[in-house]
Amino acid sequence: MAMIAVLAVLAGACGGGSEETDPGSGAVGSTVDDTASADGSVTTGTTAEATGNGDDPEEGDPERLEDFLGFSFDDPEANAAFATDMERRVQESIASCMAQEGFEYVPAVRQQDFGFFASNQEDFARERGFGITTWFGEEDLFSSGEDWVDPNAEIVESLSESERGAYYEVLYGEDPFGEPGGFGETEAIGDLWGGGCNGKAYEEVFGAMNQVFTELGPQLEELNQRVEADPRFREAEEVWAGCMAERGFPYDSQEAMFEQVNEEFSRRLEEIVGAEGVIFDPLAGMSEEEIRAFGEERSEDEIADFFDQARQEAVASIDQEALEALQQEERDIAVASFECGEELNDTVMEVFREYEGDFVRENRDVLEGLRT
Repeated sequence: MAMIAVLAVLAGACGGGSEETDPGSGAVGSTVDDTASADGSVTTGTTAEATGNGDDPEEGDPERLEDFLGFSFDDPEANAAFATDMERRVQESIASCMAQEGFEYVPAVRQQDFGFFASNQEDFARERGFGITTWFGEEDLFSSGEDWVDPNAEIVESLSESERGAYYEVLYGEDPFGEPGGFGETEAIGDLWGGGCNGKAYEEVFGAMNQVFTELGPQLEELNQRVEADPRFREAEEVWAGCMAERGFPYDSQEAMFEQVNEEFSRRLEEIVGAEGVIFDPLAGMSEEEIRAFGEERSEDEIADFFDQARQEAVASIDQEALEALQQEERDIAVASFECGEELNDTVMEVFREYEGDFVRENRDVLEGLRT
């Protein structure tokens, strides 16, 4: 993802605090005292090299925003390692919480290699485009191709129905198919994070970051606007736009491209697969009582078979040729943007670095919240 798009995301993604998101799919983390390096190792805190002297942050080289965030704007491999480390923290927190309630849970840490946190942005563009439509039909969107088995599946399968219900109650704050609670009634930590040990873990790891960016949303938007207003940026973006137009993709700016592509391709995907296909739910339309009875009358294997068959039937009814053409079109635009954007991305980083120090100094008291 281009640097300018990242700034826009940071400025707007956390502004509301009530929209449902999935922090586990590679969102930025919180309480960042540790920074993952490209080799997966972790260094702690802000170094003397980052501040210039390790004593007074206003002397020497200016601090960078990433000193507080924990991830880099221009080091994809370090970003992938950082995201994986955040997932490790979440999983270890879940395991600790479950143990306190008397349940076994094995930290199920997976390599995070998706979107902005993809270790190879060019490969991601060629394989996944922007990640808008290419997820459809993929059973494992967020993996990097590795064979992965949830170590907790065997634990869940070994439980009786009542034990399994209690397990899910503690893990997610709800048991989808049984009492107490019932489907959809959760012990919510908050709309953003969900319930149970899972929700508590995500709030613990990502909560401070979300809070900081909620507070700094207007300031980040201002920083974004300053970068975009710089003549060097405008000149580089004109070069990018010319390159894109030559390839048949006329967009005035990267920001406009991201907005238009996301809206258009989401709409076209829904036209092809239907709203029910985009949000696959074979239990849609059932009452709470019917869903509960569904879970009580079937074994775990029967429920899994039901969902598999329903998905196969849904996919079989889709115009696969139209879907594949849409997904390839998304990949083509993403690859073109990547290849046309090398000069633009370098310019954005150059301009951003010049404004970044002022932003950090002006908002340092808020950013320090990421280190507590």
